[in-house]
Amino acid sequence: MSDELLARIAKRAADPNRRYMTAAEDQSRVELPTDEIKRRFDAFDDTAGDTFRMMQDKMREWGFNLDKMSFVQREDGTVGASSEPPGAVPLTASPSEAAWAEVEAAIGRPIAQDLKRLYSISDGGFGPGFTGLNPVQRIIAFYADYRRRGPDYCGTILYPPSFVPIANEMFDYHYDLDTGRIISSNQDWDNDPDDPKEVYDIAFQSLADMMEDWLRRS
Repeated sequence: MSDELLARIAKRAADPNRRYMTAAEDQSRVELPTDEIKRRFDAFDDTAGDTFRMMQDKMREWGFNLDKMSFVQREDGTVGASSEPPGAVPLTASPSEAAWAEVEAAIGRPIAQDLKRLYSISDGGFGPGFTGLNPVQRIIAFYADYRRRGPDYCGTILYPPSFVPIANEMFDYHYDLDTGRIISSNQDWDNDPDDPKEVYDIAFQSLADMMEDWLRRS
């Protein structure tokens, strides 16, 4: 991870519209009264309105009765709502040495320096992935979950102990501490269908290659 590459990554990460895959959508969300959101969902189609009301009922069961939510009308015409405030999720402080020590204790081996160097920009929240790279606490939680249930969440496929779960898109991405490669996994392999042996694939030869790919994306 060269200084030049790290600087280019940091520059893009600073752009709230291009920080992660859904950042531009998050930026375009506006806060509206829930009654107005219901009206807009109903105007889109009956199914969307019914789905929104079901979501509200479920949130009330959980103790959330929100007067306002954030609303988005996407470029393709579809609509969405969220309890999260409008705007892209901001960058956060980079992980402390104590936080990395927690990750290493959970995985049982040292974390590669290029991964730590990349996270010097922020504790995740930028780069590949629907919401960017996983924060370190999410890495710990996902690692334990993958080790318990496997990448298909059925317990039929082993999750190698050398893998570090770093991002989630259509495929999940893992840093392989043994090789430095980025490995993808398809958690929906049994519906595609794939042979279990094809669940894992080499997505990128290095972390730097993965980040260069992200920088090339619009």
